[in-house]
Amino acid sequence: MSEVLPTSAGLVCRHLDLSTGHLPVAERDACELYLSSGGTAGRSCLGGPYGWMIYVPTEAEDVPQDVSPELAALMAQAREQDCHYIHFDRDGSIDEALPFYE
Repeated sequence: MSEVLPTSAGLVCRHLDLSTGHLPVAERDACELYLSSGGTAGRSCLGGPYGWMIYVPTEAEDVPQDVSPELAALMAQAREQDCHYIHFDRDGSIDEALPFYE
């Protein structure tokens, strides 16, 4: 993965921008559970009214065991593009080559 460079404003990281439709429904539910539980259950993420930001571990072996195969594949794609996060936004990019879940 590319080196994260410090700037006068802090670290600058890349993210993969995708529609929330690329995140399986069970993973969306896990994100909502995480946010509603105050971070005690579910998928670790940052969230807002329109989607989630999920950290992408630098190494595949560091992906949490409970991550779905679909999200793990998206994380692998993000790593290939030197991204540290995946931003799932309801108005985010739709990639025709990726699965899309209603």
